[in-house]
Amino acid sequence: MSPIIRVDVGWVLQIQSAISPLNVPIADWGTLAIMADRHKFERERGVLYYEEIGSRAATFLHTALLLRPFTDYNLVIGWACTSQYMHVSGQPLQAKDDELFELARAVRAQEADLRTIAQRLESWRTE
Repeated sequence: MSPIIRVDVGWVLQIQSAISPLNVPIADWGTLAIMADRHKFERERGVLYYEEIGSRAATFLHTALLLRPFTDYNLVIGWACTSQYMHVSGQPLQAKDDELFELARAVRAQEADLRTIAQRLESWRTE
C-alpha cells in the first residue's frame, strides 16, 4: 500500500493562493470540499477506494476540471494540487504543457476519465 497523504480544503486554498494570478473567487464551496475530500474516500472504514498515489492525485485534476469549484483557473489549480500531491508522495511529475492541455481537453469533453488521468500521471513521473 502506498503512503497515505490526506489534505483538506485549507491545503487546496493554500495552493490556489500561491499559484493563481488573482484571488480567484470560489464558485461553489461544496464542490471545493468535494475536490479536497475525494482523494480519501474509503470503500469501508480504513480501506481507501483509490489505493494508488496516482489515482488519489488524479482526483484533484478530474474534480477541478469537471465540477469547476473556482470561477476561473480550474486547470491551473487542479494541476497544481495534483502535482503537489504527487511530489509530497515522493513521485514528482514532469508534464509537457501541450500534453497537459490535451488531457484537460479530453477530460472536459468526457473522453478521458479518472483512470486515464492516473495512467498519464504514471507516464509523467520523473523517477
